[in-house]
Amino acid sequence: MSIAAYEAYARQLETLVTDVASGHWRRVANDVTHALNGQASAELRRTVSRADRRATGSFFTTGRVLQSYQELLARSTAPGRTPVIWDPTCGGGDLLIAGTAQFPLGATPAKTLTLWNRRVRGHDLHDPFVTVARMRLVLAVLERHRTVGSEAPLMEHRWRTAFPQVQVGNGLQALREASEGRGFGGRLLLNPPYGMDAALPGCTWSTGKTSLAATFTAQAAAAMAPSGRLFAVLPDVLRSGSRYRAWRGQLAERLEMEAIRPHGLFDDHTDVDVFLLSAIRRAGGHPGAVAWWPPSAVTTDSALGNHFRVGVGPVVDNRDPHDGPMVPYLTAKELPGQGEMGLPLRRRRFGGRLLDPPFVVMRRTSRPGQGAKGGARGTGILIQGDQSVAVDNHLIVAEPLTGGVARCRELLEVLDGPKVVHWLDERIRCRHLTVTVVRSLPWG
Repeated sequence: MSIAAYEAYARQLETLVTDVASGHWRRVANDVTHALNGQASAELRRTVSRADRRATGSFFTTGRVLQSYQELLARSTAPGRTPVIWDPTCGGGDLLIAGTAQFPLGATPAKTLTLWNRRVRGHDLHDPFVTVARMRLVLAVLERHRTVGSEAPLMEHRWRTAFPQVQVGNGLQALREASEGRGFGGRLLLNPPYGMDAALPGCTWSTGKTSLAATFTAQAAAAMAPSGRLFAVLPDVLRSGSRYRAWRGQLAERLEMEAIRPHGLFDDHTDVDVFLLSAIRRAGGHPGAVAWWPPSAVTTDSALGNHFRVGVGPVVDNRDPHDGPMVPYLTAKELPGQGEMGLPLRRRRFGGRLLDPPFVVMRRTSRPGQGAKGGARGTGILIQGDQSVAVDNHLIVAEPLTGGVARCRELLEVLDGPKVVHWLDERIRCRHLTVTVVRSLPWG
């Protein structure tokens, strides 16, 4: 199964447009509604394997996240305006349809296409996606005309040649070319692939494999002309992960952030938390510090890092050699959901840094809103014993600067409090807690 399997749905939409353009609404009105509201994504899941969708970054924007995106666009659009819009990873066209929602109509569908054709741009690597995006845009035009009572037949050659600037092409390359020219001064709509790939040559904010979403967004910011606007759906790790601090800094040098909104899961079928971003290109970048986190998740003067030394467990089990002394070895599997425990029964040879109890550990893997084995997100476990311990790197370790066991028990109470759970969910919605975030947790 591959993206080519989606071709059948593209042909199905062309048949639907044939009927609607001829005025046969009575028998296909419900089909048009489905085609414009989630069907393209459902057909993608049905016809293309999850492995192929992940490999190509093909996850269409539907449901609640699309509703939030539409609200973001609506707040920034003056009624009756028709700015040029561009989606360099357009997929099935969901963001382009959202971007045209407030475009004015012409007297007839044909005149609307004449107006809109010049103002809608899109790129995608896959021909079936481009066909689906174009046919859905045509259906959106015909549906809006029917709603306002100005429907009229649309000649086949008009709809088959509609939206010529939505085309097969490399959106990242197109963004790079725009950055080397005059820049794009319209509305740049973005839901990029979320996979990993090598950082582009000359990248100053990352090396090696990095988030494609970060690469696309950085290139989009570079491609925008002054006063151009960006509206993006991005994985939350870019907003909250320590690795992307330099990426956030570079964006702030180019863009004035208008809205940064944590959203939650992308959809019921995609286990990735996302946030929405709207920004405008300014010569001086963002004025002042960027509020990447809600006010309730800002670090205070009294933070956990003032009382504990925080780090990641030193053992990378699949990489570190089994040499050195035989010592107790602590992994996430041995941990209870919460509370205290003695030395782990598992043992391992390890010649690196060992930790002396008492200390508190937290699981790095952490889903927003819940923890493992019945504990809250961020719950700590106190480790006690009279031997040094090797700790796995899937755990975050908090060693008390003073106070020993009593201070560790105080930390357990802090971590189990509702304030910390809420703070974590506001601050970081990606799947791994970071040392920086744990150091910043409110204390007391």
